[in-house]
Amino acid sequence: MNSNQKFSLNDGVVDPILEDEIDLKKLFDSLYRNKRLIAIFSLFGVLLSGLIAFRTKKVWQGEFQIVLESGKGKAALSINPKIANWAGLSPNNDALETEVGILKSPSVLMNIFQFVKAQKSLKNEPIEELRFREWENKNLDIQLEQGTSILNLAYRDTDKDLVLPVLNRISTTYQDYSGRKRMRSIELGEEYFKEQIAIFKSRSIESAKVAQQFAIDQDLTVLQGEAEIDKEISNFINIEGIRVKAANQIRFIDQQLEQIQDLKGPSDQIMYAASTIPAITELSDRLKAIDSRLAKLRVIYKEKDTSIQNLLKERIFLIDLLKRQVKGFLLAKKADAQARLKAAERPEGVLIKYRQLISVEAKDKSTLNTLENQYRALLLEKARSEDPWELITKPTLLPNPVAPSNKRILAFGFLGGIFAGSGVALINDRRKDIIYSMTQMESLVRWPLLSVLPVGKKQFWVESLELVVASCPFSNAEGSIALISVGEIADSVLTQLDESLRQSSLVRQYKITKDLREATKCSNLVVVTALGITRNQELIETRKKLLLQKTPVLGLLVLSDIILNT
Repeated sequence: MNSNQKFSLNDGVVDPILEDEIDLKKLFDSLYRNKRLIAIFSLFGVLLSGLIAFRTKKVWQGEFQIVLESGKGKAALSINPKIANWAGLSPNNDALETEVGILKSPSVLMNIFQFVKAQKSLKNEPIEELRFREWENKNLDIQLEQGTSILNLAYRDTDKDLVLPVLNRISTTYQDYSGRKRMRSIELGEEYFKEQIAIFKSRSIESAKVAQQFAIDQDLTVLQGEAEIDKEISNFINIEGIRVKAANQIRFIDQQLEQIQDLKGPSDQIMYAASTIPAITELSDRLKAIDSRLAKLRVIYKEKDTSIQNLLKERIFLIDLLKRQVKGFLLAKKADAQARLKAAERPEGVLIKYRQLISVEAKDKSTLNTLENQYRALLLEKARSEDPWELITKPTLLPNPVAPSNKRILAFGFLGGIFAGSGVALINDRRKDIIYSMTQMESLVRWPLLSVLPVGKKQFWVESLELVVASCPFSNAEGSIALISVGEIADSVLTQLDESLRQSSLVRQYKITKDLREATKCSNLVVVTALGITRNQELIETRKKLLLQKTPVLGLLVLSDIILNT
């Protein structure tokens, strides 16, 4: 049977709740009893951790701060946003997290890593297994300060003399990187503009040739040169205007001819029509002179006077002549307008296509001019110098090592010693299987506890035994009594118990024995055991045998150095 098995008077099994409580108390009692062992382990843990701390290399740390200006990587130009995006020169700032990721990458820090390996190799330190990612994760701490563009960089190393040189190289590398990135962006933009300018220059020349050839083929206004593109566009657009203007002019001349035709007799209206025609102003002036002379003669002579009548005849003749001249001039002007109208006519779709060709040529030329202007601006930006990223704090070596933490190592060693000592103590107690508490003992047998006799205070035994004799189990029991010893109780202690019983009021026959067979010959039994000596298994086996013998057990006498609370 398992030595840890518990029995009760009814079924031999202890209540689980009670067992948990007993186990918890047993745990603390066991630790208290083995406090010296735990203290030894704790001291050993402190000594061992102190040795480890002493032999562990000190880790030194240096740090600096730098301001990341992600916009510096792009050319700060007043370039058309669309063209800037195509050329890779967008003024939008990169995400700072992405910038930090780039600064941690081998492309930026590989030279620093190679420098560290070279320095460690000179000092005969093992570097064969050293890898960039391992070095970067273990030695470098690169973090962006929350809510800002300030980069905090710290470098740790066991070589104190290596920290500052590495930090200086990293700061220089980062500042060079900021300028290098900007120049690389400008170089990419320069390549882009050169390529696009060449493309649109060729395209502009080709579209101009196509438009000119089409104009020649269709008898349209031919482009005379690239510098006159805007003017020529106006000319070609006025072709339709010329046609409309000529048609309107023809209709207007027809109305004038119709009005002249409707004039009856020598009307003065013809004079006003003739006054607008520069070619026949002479006749109009002569008529005006005749009218002036008639006005003067009518003041002096009567209307039937020969001089007045002659002037009137001459005036009628001149009006008739003026009428024919005005009519002829209008007919000639109408013929000219009809000729221009005819010349402005083109097959359907010709003007639309010519308009499209001219538009394409103008767009190509405009795009070419824009690209050339932006390219010149980029060349100016390339010639402009720019400050690198700003160092807020210079690389600085901390005055004290950051690792190892001696206090932390000693604390871990002390706690580890306590846990190890506690574990050994609990295992040792479990292996010994000794009963140390009254609660544990009562849970195993469930016999009435008659008395606890402290070995260190034997002078009180007689009084305690007299109280036991006067108790119900003894007073009601008949026949002889055997005190059976369970556990390795010294004979001297049993002798002292016998002497105390003789001095008490116990007058009936009794005997103290370690032999169970001899004890069962008596009518009643009292089990004598001791805390810190008796084993669980011994008490359990004794109880089982007594149950088989069916001999009444009056109770339990427990010997103890210290009375434990139950």
